Amino acid sequence: MHTLAVSALLVSLLLTVSCENCENPLNVEILVYDDVNGDIKNFTSEGVITVSEDVFQVLVANQTIKKLCQNYVIINNELTVLQLLNNSIEDISPSAFNISATLALFKISENPLNTIKKGVFNHVRTKELDLSYNNIAVIEADALENNTYLEIIKLNHNFIKEFDPNWFIKTPNVYKISAIYNEMTRIPAYAFVNMTKTRPLKIRLSANRIEEIDPLALEGAGVIDVLRVSGNRIRDIPGQLFVNKTIKSLQVDTNKLQCFPEQFFNSTLTELTFEENTSFDCACLIRVKNFVEDRNITVIYPSIICEDKAREVQIVFNKDKTFKIPLMKPSTL
Repeated sequence: MHTLAVSALLVSLLLTVSCENCENPLNVEILVYDDVNGDIKNFTSEGVITVSEDVFQVLVANQTIKKLCQNYVIINNELTVLQLLNNSIEDISPSAFNISATLALFKISENPLNTIKKGVFNHVRTKELDLSYNNIAVIEADALENNTYLEIIKLNHNFIKEFDPNWFIKTPNVYKISAIYNEMTRIPAYAFVNMTKTRPLKIRLSANRIEEIDPLALEGAGVIDVLRVSGNRIRDIPGQLFVNKTIKSLQVDTNKLQCFPEQFFNSTLTELTFEENTSFDCACLIRVKNFVEDRNITVIYPSIICEDKAREVQIVFNKDKTFKIPLMKPSTL
């Protein structure tokens, strides 16, 4: 539990319904965590919940709330964490969250939620928005724009098929996006152009179905601290990604790579992992070995044995180490 100095303010959490086809669930249990004393208090809502004390977190979990309508959650005072977990949420209407507090974390997870609509999160004040472990397949155009508070968004374990370059228009502070375990097949041009330029980016798109990276995928993006695309189906990495770009850590484990492009060998990498690319070309692999050793780059190799006939040795690549074994010459007997 974090320790935050929270002023003594009245925290009011109102669960109300004001749109059609919604029923206000009765007897919804609410857990309120007190950051000052570490106390946990349980409330049962009957339409309106008021918490008249300092609180760190409000948690609604394992309830049945299928639809969140306009002004369903209204927070008038200070709160740090709001979580809605495993509540059978299928739909969230625009303006469902009327929150004046600036949250450190807003998490909606483990629900059959399919679509993120415009107007739901655009004006919610939260630094981190975690929408992992839902059934999200559609993020509407403009659904993540015009939010000056948002810095981190997590979309892990959903069914998202496309990465939209128009995400984060006028949302200038996003530096980290994690969308692992989805169904994306490509990274489009200018994918990260709307993310912040004031701090290094952390981009995690592992465990999708990515086969193609557009040569202009990183155009307009700032410094890349981590680019993680492991566990995909990538055969080729465009050389343009390394031209006039700063990528510090590249993680491309468990793909179908055979080599890196020529521009890679002039890059500014400090970390490289590409294990489980078992078809990697030996001549290219030896060149990568020389490159990372010359630049003192931290590396994890695929497990491959390559012959260097000129030196009459076999080079064994194994994780972060390499070994040389003399070639066995044919017997003269």
